[in-house]
Amino acid sequence: MTNTPTAQFKDLFKDSEGPVFLSSEVTSTTATLHLHVPHNLSWFEGHFPDQHVLPGVVQVDWVGKLAKALFSELGAFRQLSNIKFKSMILPDTHVSLELQLDADKGNVAFHYVSQSASFSMGTMKFSI
Repeated sequence: MTNTPTAQFKDLFKDSEGPVFLSSEVTSTTATLHLHVPHNLSWFEGHFPDQHVLPGVVQVDWVGKLAKALFSELGAFRQLSNIKFKSMILPDTHVSLELQLDADKGNVAFHYVSQSASFSMGTMKFSI
């Protein structure tokens, strides 16, 4: 397992659209990315007025961008399956994003988790 410089991920997102990368542990088939979800993300505007929540589509978008950056053998996105949104990711939350590659199938299982909650999980399928 290697610690991957988090600077490489920053270029994947505009400042107002991505998480803050705190640290990461990466192997050829797994990655755990420790993230801070800042309160000033543009995604929180209007979602929702009384309690800002990170939209599920944004969570999935982050997975797709990060998986493609980490696992170079992945081609185009094909399908999303087994998606579950269990808890809301609120502003200023620290989360870990766990990715598991099944290279033979082109699948990347993902799980957003913290010490106290499981936020969302699912599988993204890519062409290989």
